[in-house]
Amino acid sequence: MSTAMTYGGWVTDRPAATGVSSTVVRWVGWVAAAGAVLSGLGTGGELSLEHLQRSTHEVRHMWPAVEVADVASVRNPTENLVRIREVLKPAMSDLATTFGVSRQSVYNWLNGETVADENAAKLQDLAQAADVLAHEGIEVNAALLKRKFANGRTLLQVAQAGESARDAALQLVHIHKREAAQRERMKARFANRPKTQPSADFDLPSANDHA
Repeated sequence: MSTAMTYGGWVTDRPAATGVSSTVVRWVGWVAAAGAVLSGLGTGGELSLEHLQRSTHEVRHMWPAVEVADVASVRNPTENLVRIREVLKPAMSDLATTFGVSRQSVYNWLNGETVADENAAKLQDLAQAADVLAHEGIEVNAALLKRKFANGRTLLQVAQAGESARDAALQLVHIHKREAAQRERMKARFANRPKTQPSADFDLPSANDHA
């Protein structure tokens, strides 16, 4: 059994079972590639190396650009929780507050206990937010996790309200990149500024120095 999802006009099949993440492009992509290669043969034609290279180049340009963050693997609630802890590194008490449960319940989820549908959906969304931040190479620390940016709320508070933590993570990525660019501009500006030469006053003895 598999679930089909569309990215950029192409269909990908994903296994419904949990475990190692995998995304298999459906055979229609290969049919398109084969069709592009064979289209120029005609009846009695020859398949030259030049034709193969040209057709492969054309197919490569037809292939859709898929963002890694958009192709998250299928995980169960326990795996989503493990992913959240791996990337976001939240305190157990913060996770309990986010999902409106006790800390013991969070530990039980880690041990494979059944999760209510509402919290399972929140776990999936928050895990996808973690995927976004990890894909963009943003290291999450305590300061970032407590930063209020989404209408005065943190990432966990967005998830707690039942809103899209993934969308909030995308917003956080945008803010992070903008601030990084500003820092680079400031660094370049100061790097190009001529250094002030020391004046003669620097060589004067201080008031309590004896001649």
